[in-house]
Amino acid sequence: MRTVLLRLPLRHTAHAYHPGIEERTGGGEMKLRLPFPKIVPAYHVLDVPIFFTPSQLAVSTLLMALLLLPVYAMAAGWFGFKIIVLLGLSCAAGAAIEVSGIAVTRQYTGYFGFGAWFLYPLMVPPGMELWMSVSCLALAVIICVVFFGGQGRQVFHASVVAQVFTMINFTSRFGASFVKPRFDFGSGFRSYLSIPETGGTALALIKAGKAIPGLELFFGPNIGFLSDAFPVAVICAGTLYLLFGAVNKRTPVAFLVSLAAFSFIGHRLLPSSFPGTPQTLLAGSVLFYAFFIFSDRWTSAKSDFGRTAAGILAALLTLLMRSFSTHTEGVMFAALFVYAFSPLLDELAFKAAYRAFGKPAPLEAGKP
Repeated sequence: MRTVLLRLPLRHTAHAYHPGIEERTGGGEMKLRLPFPKIVPAYHVLDVPIFFTPSQLAVSTLLMALLLLPVYAMAAGWFGFKIIVLLGLSCAAGAAIEVSGIAVTRQYTGYFGFGAWFLYPLMVPPGMELWMSVSCLALAVIICVVFFGGQGRQVFHASVVAQVFTMINFTSRFGASFVKPRFDFGSGFRSYLSIPETGGTALALIKAGKAIPGLELFFGPNIGFLSDAFPVAVICAGTLYLLFGAVNKRTPVAFLVSLAAFSFIGHRLLPSSFPGTPQTLLAGSVLFYAFFIFSDRWTSAKSDFGRTAAGILAALLTLLMRSFSTHTEGVMFAALFVYAFSPLLDELAFKAAYRAFGKPAPLEAGKP
């Protein structure tokens, strides 16, 4: 049995994070007993060096909601107020499912997955029927959250799984229910939904070879998911969220930097298969995923190396799937792949970190 002392910036209730931690009286110190003499599995290692209290996480989720309100307002003004209706139904369905799950399983982690309920309406085509979208979200919350014992224990982000469920269960409707923006901002507040419906999203047009200027993509409104419509708003909101939220910052930064580098190299080598860097970053859902999905601390890798490697891996998979698969957008599949392999990345990181100790930890003073 070895003992590792961790100096933390705050004091916390230890048992909420790991059963092997014992809080000490020395300010921000905590003691972690590692039960394995040679290998430290990822699930026995803390999310160091930053801990967040439940109040910090609640404030961070509220911050995310407040930052996304302008995006919802812009979406309603250009595409119709249906998105506001879907937001209300999404929150109601998510809350009902999680409360019912707590009542049935008798397990409550102290958190609710409000973030997924709030993000999901921006991740489905605007023309999708409400019952299709809400039913897929409910199914995703049941599988990802309730079956895993509550919010904070899930492996996959519920909104990503809900988006994939919607695409798989209603394939033909999913691909043809995007809508064009209205001619003037504000008229959407008086209309339920903009028409006509189309399958020609900005990303699909770029993939087909159409040249869309980066500045036009940057300001929008773009045809696609409503999370794709206004990159400038997503960048502003996401930057503030990373700066002030209790989130994982390494994966988003690694993802965006790697995607920019890979697209630059790919466009130089195979310009017909890889769009330019501005088109790669501004079209589709990569910005929204980077700032609001990959930053989620619950489903992120737990080590610094794992988080950085996850961002690089997600960028590579996104670019390859966009360029060579039949799916127009590949970032949601890249996210699922990274979620599945994050424990392995953590395992590699912590094995290397354990070997770096070299010698057994010294015995504590006053103990034999």
